[in-house]
Amino acid sequence: MRKLFRWSSVFGTLFVLLFMWLLGQIGVRFDFLNVFEEVFKSFDLTDIYYTKIRDASSVPYEDRIVLVNIGTLDRRGIAAEIKVLNKYDPKVIGIDAELFSRKEEDPLGDFMLSNAVKEANNFVFGSRVDGGNPATQLWDTLYLPPPLFTDSTGAQTGFVNIGNIAEEDFPTWKDIPPQEETKSGREELCFAAKVASFYNKENVEEFLERGNSKEKIFFKGNLDKYTKLDVEDVLDENFDSMLIKDKIVLMGYMGESFTNYHFDEDRFYTPLNPKLGRGSPDMYGVVVHANIISMILDKKFINEMPKSVSYLIAVLACYLNSIVFIYILTKHRLSIWYNGISKLIQLIETIVLTTIALFLFAIFQYEANLTLTLFVIILSGDLLEIFYDVIVKGIRKVAKK
Repeated sequence: MRKLFRWSSVFGTLFVLLFMWLLGQIGVRFDFLNVFEEVFKSFDLTDIYYTKIRDASSVPYEDRIVLVNIGTLDRRGIAAEIKVLNKYDPKVIGIDAELFSRKEEDPLGDFMLSNAVKEANNFVFGSRVDGGNPATQLWDTLYLPPPLFTDSTGAQTGFVNIGNIAEEDFPTWKDIPPQEETKSGREELCFAAKVASFYNKENVEEFLERGNSKEKIFFKGNLDKYTKLDVEDVLDENFDSMLIKDKIVLMGYMGESFTNYHFDEDRFYTPLNPKLGRGSPDMYGVVVHANIISMILDKKFINEMPKSVSYLIAVLACYLNSIVFIYILTKHRLSIWYNGISKLIQLIETIVLTTIALFLFAIFQYEANLTLTLFVIILSGDLLEIFYDVIVKGIRKVAKK
């Protein structure tokens, strides 16, 4: 090839990009394809890192966080757990539960819970943002625990939900807004950041100073990477006292017993799921919060490639493929082998780009969003053949006439 700029390659690139744009605008939906659409939408190339590349045994065990199951306990039972935990002087206790109103049928349970929280060194309740438009990042409502649990105890709050994830048919949890704001002007930290601020305030400040509206979660692991205590373990005080002292204690629902691995309303798909969207949800919400805290304490923040750079790489890849593929189509000796040659080139490109993306994520926690580029590569071979054989040759025939 004598020169890189060719008008045929320019128009070939425009043809591929126009086709992809039209494909996105059609918006045809088939119910039986919804499951595949949801899985594809929630899948990132870097998900492969967690299940296929990373050696789970090489990930350090998290000894700063203790998970405590609240099971199906009522407020009296939760209060009993908190009183036991308070004995062993944890740095902070956070509860991933939506306790937004008082129990009129059990005022004594509310009183017991309030007293237990009052005895804690630091305590964080879950709050919830709702009724807003995620695009504007402003919410109508902030649901908070009643004043009995906060004003009289000194407890803090942090939101435990992540926008409209619960509205998805196949909820996959892989990012978190560091903080949200209501239309009234109140700012609320996410639950994990609020809890972590009592353990390492400087790291939380660094996390917030990144200024991202959402942060991708770097997952340390599931229950196998965290110390966990079941309901009976806590109430019977069946644990080493040093397990709790000066640690972060996260209380939350992990089934009637955390050994029950069944489909549950408070379990989510995460990138750690080896069968994303096909098996059962793999992680309880409280464990996701634990992973966010681990990420903050380890400063394992994920930097993402800007969308503008992602689009530029996709266009450049499309243009280079146009040069190569149209050149092959113009050479008779090569054109008869076009399908084989083009598919081989596409395969090599896919392997190289996937390897680069995984390397960047594994070493530098940098997510190179090359999904669009890979999509361009997959489509370019066939689309450029159509462009040359139908459009270019058709124009030449008309011009000759």
